[in-house]
Amino acid sequence: MTRAVLIPTAANPLPSAPWVDAAHELLTGAGIRVDQLDVEHADEDEVRRTLGQAQLVFVAGGFPLFLLEHAMHSGFARLVVPAVRSGRLDYVGISAGAALAAPDLAYFREPDAAIDPGDPRVTGSTAGLSLVPFLVLAHRNRGRAARHDRQLTEQGAEHFVSIDDDQAVTIDGNTWRLVHSR
Repeated sequence: MTRAVLIPTAANPLPSAPWVDAAHELLTGAGIRVDQLDVEHADEDEVRRTLGQAQLVFVAGGFPLFLLEHAMHSGFARLVVPAVRSGRLDYVGISAGAALAAPDLAYFREPDAAIDPGDPRVTGSTAGLSLVPFLVLAHRNRGRAARHDRQLTEQGAEHFVSIDDDQAVTIDGNTWRLVHSR
């Protein structure tokens, strides 16, 4: 049986996060055993032990900089990258979880970005996991298209992939593609 680790941390500052429960239900409905790991409250030993028992890590959405702060502080960032790069662990991220996989999350510090309670000064950097060479800009269909297009024009399309909520970026080795939900 496949075992997954669900990381709900990005949603912690929000009053509710139904997408975390939906992710849990989706995984368990597929016959996957799910352990939840909140990296805001975990230490490196707990992160190491929990990731070591899993084949999949599912990082839910919420606030990207808040997630980054706690991924760095808990040791999650240090431990998940080699496990994913070696092929021992698959990484799935939605919204902030997808953003965390990018080389850098500085985009979320922009003045017109949503207020994120994360503090990159705690980690000294906005550097992400660098699992992919671009930043996924989620929720294009929720009024973010103009901001996404501005980033693509100003910074270059090779640095960003803008997606709607019914799309995903799949990666196999060095190849990525945009897919639509079925």
